[in-house]
Amino acid sequence: MTDAIGSRPWQAKSIGVLAQSRARIGEYEDARSLAMSIPYPRDRIRAWASLAEASAVSGDLTWAAEFLDRAEQTETFDDWTVPILPLLIRAAEAAGERSRALVFVARLESTARCEHADREALRTGHTDQPRKGALSDTPALLPLLQGMISVGEYERAEALLAKVCGRADRAKATSAVAGALARCGKAGRAERLARNIKDPGHRASALAALADAGAVAGNAGRITAVGELVAASDELVNAGPVIAVGEAWAAMGAADRAESWVRSIAVPALRVEAQAAVAETLAVVGDLERAEALALDLGDLELRSEALNRLVTVLAERGLGARAEAVADSIPEASTRVRALAVVAAHAETVSDARRLAAPALDVGDWPAVIDVLARVEPTALTVIAEESLHQVAECHL
Repeated sequence: MTDAIGSRPWQAKSIGVLAQSRARIGEYEDARSLAMSIPYPRDRIRAWASLAEASAVSGDLTWAAEFLDRAEQTETFDDWTVPILPLLIRAAEAAGERSRALVFVARLESTARCEHADREALRTGHTDQPRKGALSDTPALLPLLQGMISVGEYERAEALLAKVCGRADRAKATSAVAGALARCGKAGRAERLARNIKDPGHRASALAALADAGAVAGNAGRITAVGELVAASDELVNAGPVIAVGEAWAAMGAADRAESWVRSIAVPALRVEAQAAVAETLAVVGDLERAEALALDLGDLELRSEALNRLVTVLAERGLGARAEAVADSIPEASTRVRALAVVAAHAETVSDARRLAAPALDVGDWPAVIDVLARVEPTALTVIAEESLHQVAECHL
């Protein structure tokens, strides 16, 4: 397949994707061989990082260590770019190799400071060294702060944050730090930082992260505090925290509180959007009756369709095919209804049901929605589709 990709850079990326897919199913030797065949150093090191993370998450720490070794030993410093280092930090953390993660954090900090010095030189027109310890919003700054937090360097991250130049840059960085702290379970620190953010947009992002963290931790008090902070600071016009609080209550199984929160939103468009989000979350946690009622109550046809589509997916995955089909038939938007029926078809118990449910997608030409179903029940149809697609591609190049 990679031979069919003409561009060598794209070929390198495709090999990396194939290597990662091999690692995810435990075929590490094949993944290693594929990664070694990548000709470009930066693409190769990205592959080593993704393979290390995939194997660490799967619990194969020996392979994770090997992939990290290859990343460290076979590349030059110039190839350690900003997008790659956070991947390596996450992989080392997942593998339990804190010392190695700290090395990657140090490299990322060096990159951030070099970027800052270059920006200052361009801005001022001379090459004098910028004020020691100060950083502007370089591309490396936010990954650096988040990397420090991921390895438990909370005080160091906050000390660096305090030295960030510029009010706008600091607001953006503070929001990122607050969100990272919340995801690490340090909600108290995160809330203290969030309260001090003056920029409404960045404060909204931090509050949304706090609400999400409260739901993950099962901390109703934290969600209540975030909701009160949102309401008291006129954040009810910002979609992020408003929706996050509603979703957090729904994720906790507190459907009444989630619905009450949604009803309190004064902005009609935002209220509808939050209602759709809450309906989807209730479906995920298993409150199917309330989820369906909220979804059907949505006035916006597109949002109602999407909310019902999510409910169909949950029902189908739980083996409730008849009910999933009934909900799919109630979806008002035709294209979404067809795709919902395709999901039901993918989980159908009999071949005849799968064919019947997949038919609407084929009738409108949306074969990608049912390609997995066709592979199971009509393999010959895939050959016909492939031939037609290749014929169309050939015609386009004439």
